[in-house]
Amino acid sequence: MEYWLILGVILALLGVIGSLVPALPGPTLSFISLLILYFVKGSEVFPTSLLIIFGMTMFILVLLDYLAPIFGAKMFGATRKGVVGACIGGLLGIFLFPPFGVFVGSFLGAVMAELLGGKQIEKALRAGVGTFLGSIFVLISQTIFSIVVVIYFLLKVN
Repeated sequence: MEYWLILGVILALLGVIGSLVPALPGPTLSFISLLILYFVKGSEVFPTSLLIIFGMTMFILVLLDYLAPIFGAKMFGATRKGVVGACIGGLLGIFLFPPFGVFVGSFLGAVMAELLGGKQIEKALRAGVGTFLGSIFVLISQTIFSIVVVIYFLLKVN
């Protein structure tokens, strides 16, 4: 039983790191730590309804990880080409500029696609900034979630 709780603490801490470093699935690791806590300590220490709330929040954050940069780009005037460029750039950036390449790649991909689509540099940069801000919003949200999970886990583990 103690080994499971140690694993849970490790996963909770990795969740925080994973929220900051795009290579690790931060919210998912954090939620798995809560599942371990729930099954080890039981529902009297950790209500099922709270586990469901944490699970739904994790699911939304994982979804936003993919959608927020696109929404950010669209809000800042990106065309379809800019959104596609941001997606391709984000994927390439993971490999070309680790660990934060997804941010750099998305930004560059959106800007380059908008420029190739005929937009002026100012509008292309706006699309890139929108993509970047969407990514930062998700990063901050996931980090807050993972920190809350660590705190909750540590308060309930004793």
